[in-house]
Parts: sequence; structure tokens; C-alpha cells
Amino acid sequence: MSNSTRSAALLLFIATLVLCVYSAAEVKVTTDTSYKYLDLVLQWAPGSCYNFKYCKKKIPNTWTIHGLWPSVNYTNYPVNCAGSCAPDIAGLPGDLVTKMEKKWPDFYLDQDHEGNEKFWKHEWCKHGTCCTDLLSSPRNYFNKALSLYDTISLDNTLKSAGITPNDTVSYTFSALNKTLTSSLGVSAFRYWCKEGEKQVLTRVGVCVEKSNEFSWQDCPGGEFEDECNQEKEFYLMPGSAAAAVFFNSGLVFVVLARILMLI
Repeated sequence: MSNSTRSAALLLFIATLVLCVYSAAEVKVTTDTSYKYLDLVLQWAPGSCYNFKYCKKKIPNTWTIHGLWPSVNYTNYPVNCAGSCAPDIAGLPGDLVTKMEKKWPDFYLDQDHEGNEKFWKHEWCKHGTCCTDLLSSPRNYFNKALSLYDTISLDNTLKSAGITPNDTVSYTFSALNKTLTSSLGVSAFRYWCKEGEKQVLTRVGVCVEKSNEFSWQDCPGGEFEDECNQEKEFYLMPGSAAAAVFFNSGLVFVVLARILMLI
């Protein structure tokens, strides 16, 4: 058996295992458009790509947007509320697309090379179509997410508190909570981590009121997949720690990458 065949077989096994674990999680998704708040999810590419082999060679070294998700709670949220969905990404204003390319990039490998456009379509169709009572179009949805992202300014907020990328220095969640509370005026946030020898921070969720004011609110709390253990310290990995490794394993590799994104 060749090395590429072994790699493909291993990736297929892992993909199947991930699917089984994800299917077992108590997550309720529905096309019911009722929701209670919006979850602005920001992602840290060096953390997401740490010790994984499904990222592009060049990844952002700043916090970027994953999505803006209407939610009932952490494990109950509406999805795909429009049924068929084909947003005209090409018709978006050029300045908006330029901002999204920088602040909302897709850093996962993609065999069909649609990249950012495919990612943006996914987020609008899966999540944006469920909050059209507040954000009636893809343009409005993307603009609002960008505006909220700019308001948080997470890179600068963390840097000012001394929380900077470092694979040898860890930080406490009490320090992270204090920093975000001081900046945003709310006290409960949502954190995703990757466990291993180190607990690596991958995403931060900041919750937004369901209103035309789009004010920050405390996140509701509760368990969810890949949540951080806030009793332990975390690492904010630098880009140099997320070395990209490529396998010639075709579609199986890309399927694994997309499965691991989960949402």
C-alpha cells in the first residue's frame, strides 16, 4: 500500500469517527426561525490549524469572523431557513468584498477552489437566512457582522491586556473574561478550545441582543462541543506553530477538513 493510499485510508477513518462523535452530540437544529440572540463567532486560525493538516499554507495571523449565528442557546439554533439559497456574492459591493477577504477569510483547504465565496454562501444560507427579520439580505448580514467585529477589535483588545500569541506562555480565562468585560460591558462569553498537551484557544463567541440596537449581551451559558475548560489555562498559538502539511489524498482530505469545521 502506497503512502498516499495509507494517508487517504487514515483520513477516511478519522472522518467517519468525527461524524459519529458529532452525530452523538445533543445539538438541535431546526428551520424554525425563532431565536433569542445572535452569536458573533470569531476564530483564531493559528489555533484552529494547530496540529491539523487541513489548512491552507498561508493563514491569517489575526482574529477573523466565522459567522453571525441566530441562536436559542448553545445547542439549539435555526438553520437553512430559506430552503433553496443562492446568494449573489458577485453582486456585492467591491468595498464590502475587500473587507470580507481580510476579515472573513476561509483558511481551510478546498478542492474546488471556491474558497471565500463558498464560505460566505454557507454562512448566509445556514445562519443568515434565519435572522432576516433583522438583517434582510446578504449585504446587510455581512455588513453587520463586520461592524460588530470592528467594534470588538479583538486583536487590539487582547494585546492591550498582554494576551498575545505565544506557544510557551499560557493565560487564565479569568484574565480573558476581565479583558472582554472591561471592553464590552458584559460578563459572559463563549470559548472554544482544542485539547491536547496544551489547551489551545480556537474561537471566541460574543453574544448580541435580538434587536435593531444589536447591543452586547451576556451569553447564556451551558455545555457545547469543544468548549474550553475554564479551570485550566489556555494558549494563544502563534502562526509559526500552525505549520501546514499537505497530503495528496484528494477528496477524502477535503471532506475531513469540512467535517472538522462542523459549522
